[in-house]
Amino acid sequence: MKRFMQWVLRLVVAFIGILLISGLPILINGFQKGEFWWREYGEHLLVLFPLKHFLDTYYSSYIGEYIFYSLEVLFLALFVAVVFALSFTVITMLFKERARQRIKTIFFFLESLPDILVILLIQLLVIIVHRHTGVFMRIASTGGEKIYLLPVFCLMILPMVQLYRLSMLTFEAEERKLYVELARSLGFNKVIILFIHIFRNAIISIFFQSKKTMWFMLSNLFILERMFNMPGIMFHLSEHLSGELFLITVCSFFIPVFIVYSFFEWYFLRRTSRGGAIL
Repeated sequence: MKRFMQWVLRLVVAFIGILLISGLPILINGFQKGEFWWREYGEHLLVLFPLKHFLDTYYSSYIGEYIFYSLEVLFLALFVAVVFALSFTVITMLFKERARQRIKTIFFFLESLPDILVILLIQLLVIIVHRHTGVFMRIASTGGEKIYLLPVFCLMILPMVQLYRLSMLTFEAEERKLYVELARSLGFNKVIILFIHIFRNAIISIFFQSKKTMWFMLSNLFILERMFNMPGIMFHLSEHLSGELFLITVCSFFIPVFIVYSFFEWYFLRRTSRGGAIL
């Protein structure tokens, strides 16, 4: 119960912070005119009350569709990025040190590419493939339709490379620990040590490090929705910027991400405190 109350307190404090920040454009507009719009700022902070009136006024059905579409793309990209990063990490760990360094160099080079350049190159590649093969793939949304393949692929590339780098550092750190040497001395196969021992311990560290990757993906999602003309909440926010819409947008991302990461954090800590296996 104590941990649950701490979780609720963290959620409430974070929400209050988002609410306070959402009203800053009002103060900035006032400062630009040499005035202090504290009254307007206070009225904005009370915009949530009553809650039903706020939802009826600002949260319409199409806003919900925009939010759900953006969350779909975001979590699909994160899932694909995690799966590919862990898969490439496991494969790389099976190689010898020299081959392992070459593979890491390729991935580290990809990490240095700007996200906009990656999106443009993929769109250009799709056009080239279509001209030579006739295979058609949508590179932008038209008429409000939803596209998933290219946006998810573009959004997951750089996060996947980041997670791969973090995973390699974690896996290699685990590989140098004494329990791995003990397992080798007992005659365990390299694959068994990697999957049963190293992977189980490394996944916890990778999970906590992936929080930064999630927020990095949010910044890329804004660029992605603009370049693919996607009917998502980020694109809608850029077209109709307001304190109320900013509040809805940030909360629509923060609350699901906060709940998901809080659950897995509770799960991992609970399993490790009992000395059990993670998976």
